Amino acid sequence: MVERHNVFNVAIFMAVLLLIFANVVPILWGFLAAFKPVSQVVTYPPNLFSFDPTIENFAKVVESNFQTGVRNSFLYGAGAVILALTAGAMAAFGFDRFRFKGHGTLFLVVVASIPLAIGSAALLVPKFLFFTTFGMTNQWYTLPLIYGVHSLPITIWILKGAMEGVPKELDEAAYLDGASSFGVFWRIVLPLCKPAIAAAGLLVFISAWNEFVAGSVMVDTRELKPIQPLLYQYIGFFGREWGLLLAASVIAIVPIFAIYVLFGRLLVSGLTHGSTKG
Repeated sequence: MVERHNVFNVAIFMAVLLLIFANVVPILWGFLAAFKPVSQVVTYPPNLFSFDPTIENFAKVVESNFQTGVRNSFLYGAGAVILALTAGAMAAFGFDRFRFKGHGTLFLVVVASIPLAIGSAALLVPKFLFFTTFGMTNQWYTLPLIYGVHSLPITIWILKGAMEGVPKELDEAAYLDGASSFGVFWRIVLPLCKPAIAAAGLLVFISAWNEFVAGSVMVDTRELKPIQPLLYQYIGFFGREWGLLLAASVIAIVPIFAIYVLFGRLLVSGLTHGSTKG
């Protein structure tokens, strides 16, 4: 029995190593290839480490005004975070602290909408028709509004879970001191949910940064395009400009990589905040 257990552990360990290898090697190859001259990017068999490093690809990407997409994505992500956290926090407080007709059904709808928010491409056609009817396409607020609304269900779910861990006795004490419901929300509940708020904000920003479909369709001027659709400018009719495409891809993934490195523990602690009631 012990031997079977050891074999199972070894198999799991090997499977994890294989999974890590399959995910890390392509990223490593892409990162290194971004610093290769074009002639060495397409050599066969591919050479991972032996090449003449250059920043020519990055220089050409910067010259092509790619940084406009980087700036736009940062602004869109920040706008989506502000919208999702503002509306999501108030909605989560209402769901957690108040009971009203249809409370359970409405919250079930919110939870059921989480997969739709993640797979927002399914809503692209009705969303495009709605925004076109009201003249809201190709505006500076178009994508922040879409990203923020898409992220509302997951934001509400995360923050409501955190608020469940805040003792209601604190609310009652504040009410006795003359606080309003908004005062309880702003001064009592939100400060105790800071890890969950930070985690939700990071998830909203990551989702907005990585979104491609809405950014490709809902705005059509280069000045408003986010970073992900701009990557496709290096895929032309006559083939792919591999050096430039890889350099632009590295620029696109560095902020997300930095978020996970710097704030990975905050994400975990924020998502588990309130999982056990105090």
